[in-house]
Amino acid sequence: MLLKTRGGLESPFVKILLGLLIGAFAIWGIGPGMLSGNTQSVATIGETTVPTQQFANAVQRRAQQLQTQFGGQLSADQIIQMMQLDRQVLSQMVQDAAITENARELGLRATHAQVAAELRTYEAFQTPDGSFSPQMVDQALRQAGITQKELNTDVARMITRGQLVESMIAGQGVMPRALAQELYVWQAERRRATMINLSAHDITDVPEPTDEDLQTYYENNQAAYMTPERRTYNYILLTPEQFTEEVQLSEEDLRAAYDYRSDDYIQPELRSLQQVSFPDLDTAQNFIQQVQSGGDFVSVGAEMSAFSAEELTLGDNSFHDIQTDFDAATAEAVFALESGAVSEPIEGLAGWNVFKVTSITAGEEKSFEDVRASLEADLRREAAIDLMYDFLPDLEDAIAEDGVLTAAASKLNLPLATVAEIDAQGTGPDGQAKVTQQIEYTIMSEAFRLEAGMEPELKDIDPSDSTKGVYLVEVTDVKSPEAQAFDDVRSKVSTAWMQERQQEKAGELAEAAKVRLEAGEDAEALADELGGVSYTAKNVARTAEGSSGLASNIRRLIFELGANQIDAERAADGDGYVVVRVDTITPGDPAANPEKVDELYAGLQNQFQDEIFVQYQSMLLNKYKPEINTPVVNQLFRRDPDQ
Repeated sequence: MLLKTRGGLESPFVKILLGLLIGAFAIWGIGPGMLSGNTQSVATIGETTVPTQQFANAVQRRAQQLQTQFGGQLSADQIIQMMQLDRQVLSQMVQDAAITENARELGLRATHAQVAAELRTYEAFQTPDGSFSPQMVDQALRQAGITQKELNTDVARMITRGQLVESMIAGQGVMPRALAQELYVWQAERRRATMINLSAHDITDVPEPTDEDLQTYYENNQAAYMTPERRTYNYILLTPEQFTEEVQLSEEDLRAAYDYRSDDYIQPELRSLQQVSFPDLDTAQNFIQQVQSGGDFVSVGAEMSAFSAEELTLGDNSFHDIQTDFDAATAEAVFALESGAVSEPIEGLAGWNVFKVTSITAGEEKSFEDVRASLEADLRREAAIDLMYDFLPDLEDAIAEDGVLTAAASKLNLPLATVAEIDAQGTGPDGQAKVTQQIEYTIMSEAFRLEAGMEPELKDIDPSDSTKGVYLVEVTDVKSPEAQAFDDVRSKVSTAWMQERQQEKAGELAEAAKVRLEAGEDAEALADELGGVSYTAKNVARTAEGSSGLASNIRRLIFELGANQIDAERAADGDGYVVVRVDTITPGDPAANPEKVDELYAGLQNQFQDEIFVQYQSMLLNKYKPEINTPVVNQLFRRDPDQ
């Protein structure tokens, strides 16, 4: 409900506002004397420039977004350098500036009336009844730290560019709707097919192989009977748990930590609330009278306002929650109510609010003794992490000095683990799993990436959380794959030979079934005779829908064949063949589903317009030939001149 009151996040204004708000933060990595003023630019396109400050803000804004997506493991500067983010953002801003320059050159501009009309359409500035609220505009601008003039300038630029692009696209003509109808006929086509499934593993009339058959198969498929590459490696694992016993905690330490984290042990009083807003005081008072006369708060509220019943329920809220979402006066009024009470109308930003307290959950404060055990465990873990970090330089120095883990482990009295002759799945020569824990799999993966003799490097156990610990691994031996003796794999060779013969037999049966189906024989009787299973696939679509069990290769075959045509395809799981006969083809009917045709038409139009827009941007860049201030760009983000 709060989102509805304040406006949808997808409105153009919100996007502009969020961009300006984030841009108001400090620019990381830029020296105070580096930017001489707003007139300095990083690019010039005709008479339009890309201001340096605006460019820097845009780069850092995008870096901040990516930093959040990456879990904070990389700094903004690292992301900019690794992804050449400054180049990406500059390219986009130059393209935008080229459109602005083209609009200026053509004399296009937005009038004050158009800007005002556009602002009135933004849901963020509307009260629940849809009326425009200057107060909401003022508050939003204050929160964002921008002026009305800055907002108007951005909206005007957006309108002008929109007019230019729309006129350019309109000049290309409209894509015929008939194309969407033809596409629907093809997409919505449905087919009915008769199929016979001939499983290879059900075929039993295959003679036993001779020794010569097996020896020949073994020699022809030597790659399938090689031993896997096996590796032997040592590793040192370092985790906070190894330092826990070294941690010394006094009673004073625990008490100080409890006092410092006191807010964590206080559960504030919560009130479960319902809330409805009205555009004027009279309506709000009328609503209260109806509720006091026995009307249900939610039902009456939904009838008298623009909100649904679900939107009227706010759930549990603390005093701070209400103060943040509304204001301090509202929070005071709400927390003065008893359970079940309804408030008087309270004036807010978007109108008059009425609240009902449906339940109250008393606050709670946990004592020192209540949390002592968990607090001590947390402190020990935190201190152990610090000790682990403090120890890492000693470990790195030992590795740098000796170059091998054996000497480093001995010098620092660390446990050294050795894993011998395992394959990439963690299995030993005896077939038993030697790697069973997640940490062991992580180390094993690194061991199979390294070459023998490489100096060990510190690696995080979990790249997303360095506090879990580190490890070092060195590969001491690599055994290359070797051919296994025939006698050792004879049973495997026999099984593979038999499966291949069964598959070949299934293919022969499938070819025979095709011929006999074409001759008009009954599919079900034919399947019974050949040892297969016959079934009908009804209403088959070009793409899988719902829980369809039809394999993609069989579906593809059904739509490649014409009516009454027959063919066979290997089963998707490799076990036998599936014979397919297409019985009926029903084209899609555009008249039966005009909404879907409309959707397809809109998609085709968008694709068409996108392609035109790309060509238009390319034309503008060729026309205006942007001038890039490369030294300034390099200086802003510490990039070497030759990059």
